[in-house]
Amino acid sequence: MKKTVVVIDDKPIIRRAIVQTIKWEELDCEVVGQAEDGIDGLALLVEKRPDIVITDIKMPGHTGLELAEWMREHVPHAKTILITGYQEFEYAKQAIKLGAFDFIVKPIHNQELSRIVRAAADKIEEEQSVLRQSALLNDEVSRLVKRHSHSLPALRGQWLERRINGTEEARDAQQAMSELGIEYSRFVLLAFRPLAGNGPRFEKPANREALAELAAECCRKEGMGTITLYQGGDLIVMCQFDRVPIVREVRRKLNAAAVEWLWVAKKTAGAEFRASFGSVYRLPQELEQAYREVSALLDSGFFRSEEMILSAESEQAARTQVKFSVMQDIERFEKSIEQIPMEQLVEETKRIVGQIGIYAEGNITVARGLLAEICLSAARYYFHATGDELGLGKSIDQLLEEVYRLGSLKEASDYMTELVTRIRVKLEGGEKEYSLIVKSIMEYIHEHFAESITLTSISTHFGISSGYLSRLLRTETGENFVDILSKARIKAAKRLLKDPKYKVNEVGEMVGYKEYAYFYQVFKRIEGSSPKEFKNKK
Repeated sequence: MKKTVVVIDDKPIIRRAIVQTIKWEELDCEVVGQAEDGIDGLALLVEKRPDIVITDIKMPGHTGLELAEWMREHVPHAKTILITGYQEFEYAKQAIKLGAFDFIVKPIHNQELSRIVRAAADKIEEEQSVLRQSALLNDEVSRLVKRHSHSLPALRGQWLERRINGTEEARDAQQAMSELGIEYSRFVLLAFRPLAGNGPRFEKPANREALAELAAECCRKEGMGTITLYQGGDLIVMCQFDRVPIVREVRRKLNAAAVEWLWVAKKTAGAEFRASFGSVYRLPQELEQAYREVSALLDSGFFRSEEMILSAESEQAARTQVKFSVMQDIERFEKSIEQIPMEQLVEETKRIVGQIGIYAEGNITVARGLLAEICLSAARYYFHATGDELGLGKSIDQLLEEVYRLGSLKEASDYMTELVTRIRVKLEGGEKEYSLIVKSIMEYIHEHFAESITLTSISTHFGISSGYLSRLLRTETGENFVDILSKARIKAAKRLLKDPKYKVNEVGEMVGYKEYAYFYQVFKRIEGSSPKEFKNKK
């Protein structure tokens, strides 16, 4: 690209000679303006901002020195060439200090001026080339920094994964931390686990990324640095403190971050989680222990289903130093079913289930085994007392299967109190006795509710009219056929909805509803909530 040139000289003959006799095309330059004094010259410089200025030193208005200084300040890439006489040589030296590129002594020779102009143009091109290369280099550096900053969270997450899994050598920890810019004084692990029924939404990559970023943002608001990682279905957040924190302040910050995260996750993702945070640690070698701590806390959610945020401190407070024999309580419990009043029996059942939670100390397998022992004890007592192995409407295998599907200690408490209450009512004859035909009809409905049975099909099966069947049911049960069938189906649906392997629409079909909309309507009328809401809260 041609360099632009402005010529300023108060002597017309010199100005014309420069403009007209220099071979500008060969120099790859173009004269874009000329002026006869310093005032017009400055105005021209302001307008054209040329690459090269050729100006006399002594002129009316502004001197060449002043023009050279203006160009240095306002068009720094430009080059100024000064025209001077022998007697003005000291001025020329001052001009060089002011940033002038070179000077030429009168009388002017075209060859000498052309050499200086070419050198000025080459210098401009060289400097611009350096600037272009520098700009390209800066762009590349920016891209690399941006790429590194985007990959840095993932690299830090990989480091955290190696640390909590114990697969990184201790001697490599400090070097890796330095390379990844991981600096902290103390850390605490914060973990989130989806409640039953929320797992599928949690597994979507977009949701996982958004929830991890949400966790980092909630922690940043509390002044904590973070590294996030998904491990075994849980979201793990390494919360970093840049100084030794006060324990009370740690609890406040982590609790505040967890509360906000749980609330936003439920509001935006429609998913419910439980959170836990552990003790304060210092060394990266302690990350493995810290992870085991928060995982155990989340596991203990089985026993503390009402608590949505679990901490090491709350876990310690929940434990009791009282030692007792659970097996002795279970043995006494079998006799309690018959001997103590109903209200006391319910409270005793809740007490023993609570004691099992304390005894198990976070081990769900132990807890379920002891709950199964209570269930067996109660069923065994009923069978011995009545000789009726089918009186509870379920086999031993079915009872045990239901116990092992219980999702929390509270759910276990509700299940066991309902079971012992049912046994007690049956033993005391508290259940209403139906006539033989109505009892047979009720049993038939409970065995075939998943089929397309109707009042007409049942009346045909039993050889009676549908009108007579309807009157029989209403007289002895107080309910019509549709309500009896609906309750049988919804009761079965509730049991199936507790099983995570069944989807909501599948359950509707399994209990006899071909259309989900009708299943939804009936379920909500009887239970007060939708099938989906029931499944999620269980």
